[in-house]
Amino acid sequence: MENSGRKKKKKRWLFERILFLVILVSLVAWQAYVRPVYFFLQTVTVAGNQKITTEEIYRMAGFLPGSGPLWVWDAKEFLGTLRDDLRVVEVSTEYNFPSTLTIQIKERRAVAYLSSQYGFLDLDQAGMIMSVSHSLAKMDAPLITGYKAGRVFQGDRIDDAGVFAALDYLVALDKDTRDKLSEVNIAAKTGVIAVTLDNIKIQLGSLERIRSKAKLTQDILQEVSSRKIAVDSIDLVHEAPVLRFRR
Repeated sequence: MENSGRKKKKKRWLFERILFLVILVSLVAWQAYVRPVYFFLQTVTVAGNQKITTEEIYRMAGFLPGSGPLWVWDAKEFLGTLRDDLRVVEVSTEYNFPSTLTIQIKERRAVAYLSSQYGFLDLDQAGMIMSVSHSLAKMDAPLITGYKAGRVFQGDRIDDAGVFAALDYLVALDKDTRDKLSEVNIAAKTGVIAVTLDNIKIQLGSLERIRSKAKLTQDILQEVSSRKIAVDSIDLVHEAPVLRFRR
């Protein structure tokens, strides 16, 4: 009888411990499901970032260089901060067993740059300042010239009709054509002038018929590129485009 009682107690003790472990694992799994929580991270890498430095992302995440493995990291606040960042379109994490995490960043690409009192502004299609750069070394969009912004900061909007018109023109272009432009000058006396990377001047005049001029820009530049035509300038002021060739 005594041995039987001990066996029952032992089974009950074992059952309680197993139940405790199941509940604990379930709670951890549920917490990790509803919140992005990671355990024992030895390696954290960042991919897809260009304008936002890896060091800045580490600071936002609370990672200290040389601090060793991270035993528990709750990523909810970090992911929320990045998703609210005007420079970011999307952020995600990928965990690779046993202890590696990759933070994947998809940055918002500027439609144009604009000079300001504090540097060069990255503008989206609505004229909102996504970030301020101090160099154009990594410029991946045309520079709008002929207007210089004053005391403005990230999150502000540029309130200038000429800048808006230039942005509308750039947005109406496809990506490949926009990537061929280096500058859009909105201060020219003869009207707006766009300049390509190989120094073809596109005279747009007043930015009326924006979509029509954007379509002509695309078609002509594509033809010039495919046929390797030496063009000096393209006049789109009037409905019939005029091309001037290099000698």
